[in-house]
Amino acid sequence: MTFRHRHSLLSSAISLITTNNNNDTIDKETIQCLCNRLQSATQFEDRRDAVFGLKLFSKKCKLEVGRKSMKILANILQDDRTHSNLIQLTLETLTNVVTYDVDSDEEQSDLSEDIIVELTEKYIESEENVYAVLECITKSDVNVRRAAIQFLTALLRNCTEQVQNIILKKRREGFLKLMNLLDDKREDIQSDTLLLFQILIRSHSNIQRLFVLEHGFQRLSEILVDRYGTDGDVIVEDYLSFLLSLFEYNQLAQSCFRKFSQIVDLFGFFQSVLTGEKCWSTQKVKNVHLFLQIIRTLVSPTNSMENIVACQHIIEKWGILHCLCGVLTLTTVPTDVLAEIINTIGDIIRGNTENQRVLGPIKKTFVKVHKPTLFNLIYTMVADKKKLFQLRISILYCLQCYLYKNDFGKLMIIQTLLPQTENAANQTTLGHLLISGYLSNDNVASWCSGIALAHLINSNLEYKHELLKVVIAVNQSQTNIKTLMEISIDLLQNLSSSFHKRIATLIFLCTWLSNCSLAVQALISIENSISYLISQICIESSTNERELLIQSLCSFALGLCLLPSNNNPIQSYSTESFKQLINKRIGINLFQEKLRIISKSEFYIKALEKPQLKFLVSNEMIFDHEFAHLYETLQSSISNILIKQEIISTDNSFIVPT
Repeated sequence: MTFRHRHSLLSSAISLITTNNNNDTIDKETIQCLCNRLQSATQFEDRRDAVFGLKLFSKKCKLEVGRKSMKILANILQDDRTHSNLIQLTLETLTNVVTYDVDSDEEQSDLSEDIIVELTEKYIESEENVYAVLECITKSDVNVRRAAIQFLTALLRNCTEQVQNIILKKRREGFLKLMNLLDDKREDIQSDTLLLFQILIRSHSNIQRLFVLEHGFQRLSEILVDRYGTDGDVIVEDYLSFLLSLFEYNQLAQSCFRKFSQIVDLFGFFQSVLTGEKCWSTQKVKNVHLFLQIIRTLVSPTNSMENIVACQHIIEKWGILHCLCGVLTLTTVPTDVLAEIINTIGDIIRGNTENQRVLGPIKKTFVKVHKPTLFNLIYTMVADKKKLFQLRISILYCLQCYLYKNDFGKLMIIQTLLPQTENAANQTTLGHLLISGYLSNDNVASWCSGIALAHLINSNLEYKHELLKVVIAVNQSQTNIKTLMEISIDLLQNLSSSFHKRIATLIFLCTWLSNCSLAVQALISIENSISYLISQICIESSTNERELLIQSLCSFALGLCLLPSNNNPIQSYSTESFKQLINKRIGINLFQEKLRIISKSEFYIKALEKPQLKFLVSNEMIFDHEFAHLYETLQSSISNILIKQEIISTDNSFIVPT
């Protein structure tokens, strides 16, 4: 009799779900009946079938199921742990209630995210309910264990901080139970565990610290070791995603990862993956991207200097840098992966003298290299228009990193720009490549080269003076030559010059003019150079953001000429003369207004945040980090000079040389 009643009730639930699958009407009576049956039934089969019936309703009618059965289902997890099948069904039902699958037609369509959170909070209002799930995780039954992991993951996703703190309250009973999951060799469990840990450690320093102290890295490395000799699979992807989550803004985790030699284990896996001439599967591409992101996180300019230097040293010591440079010569590597490898090389060498040398002279790698890596990279950046935009931008970033705090590298390139013997002049050099890119009609080549030239002389007065000696032949006869400063002014005044060429030229000029009185004199000595800057500043206000940025850059360039560091005993070059010129020809208020435009630009704000170049399309090529920092440093000084001192206007106080 009991069996027939149980069968009838279950059949009714299945029938209701089947016939009313697309109907918004929820049969509350059936759900209530299932809850009543679950509370009153004494036979295991009755209780199991009642939970199964609730599971059938738990997606389409999750609100009703959640509110009426949550406490009952939670009690099952606490009080009845002997029947694995019942526990599994209960966990799966609860998981359905607190998750929302956007790709499933079965989900209750009118349910908001707030309701999902409300149902989660209802479950975790009793901490014992969370501990019951942790107990289920220790079960040997693989189905129960996996269902418990997935339910706990859902709870963490919805109410991260609350569940994190509940788990942390009982370290031995809570967190360490989860750590033991890392020893489970079953792939499904490994995958689910890694996804769970990604959320568990998120933004919680105490849990992150516990993970490190409980030998989490060593336990995780076994996952990678088991897959040595392969290209990696989704488990490797989950493993790498977890590491990436752990390392973000976590100096302790990065330090321990380095000290436990986990970098070496990680590279050991990827060395064969990177250097093989095999075809690149989608999974392999994903895994290599994550590997590169981890390396970049370890040596990111936003890290502590101690961690950066230590990681850069280890990466070079174990051959990772040389390996990545060698990969650049392979023909099978996808272009997007190649771009990220170049970005990674940039971060590895940035500010590190030993690592920077790897790009300059010829080095032995696992493949034969005929030219220095740096030469090949710059050639691709300025001369290969067909290459992916992200690839060319990554090369610029790598070049910036090579030049960062590298006076030897800067001088090496500058010397190739200076007048040389006839034999030397006929050779294509790094300097020649940058000049050809600077003069190119290709927007990417001209912008990248202009920014690179600015980095050559940034913060180095001696190199700014050296660049004043550079002369360039205007035509093939080699008789008509101009200085690089004159060529730059010509580019600005040329009506055919693109926006990006003008932007890069102005950034280069501003970098050159900053704290360099000889550069200011050279600028003033060029006919109409100052008049051009003034004319641009005085253009009536425009709604075109690009033109406003050009005007602002012209204001900054002119403003740099009046800084005390650029003062000169020649009256026409003096700070006072420039102040009077601005007052008379432009007006202080208008000048200040135009000068401040850059500071309000989203391109400037983004560039100021970090050195890495994050351009998705060529239209985003406006400012880079070094220029943004230069502007931030000197803009207020220019304004203060004009504000603090009264400007006296005189008719003949400033003479522009002709």
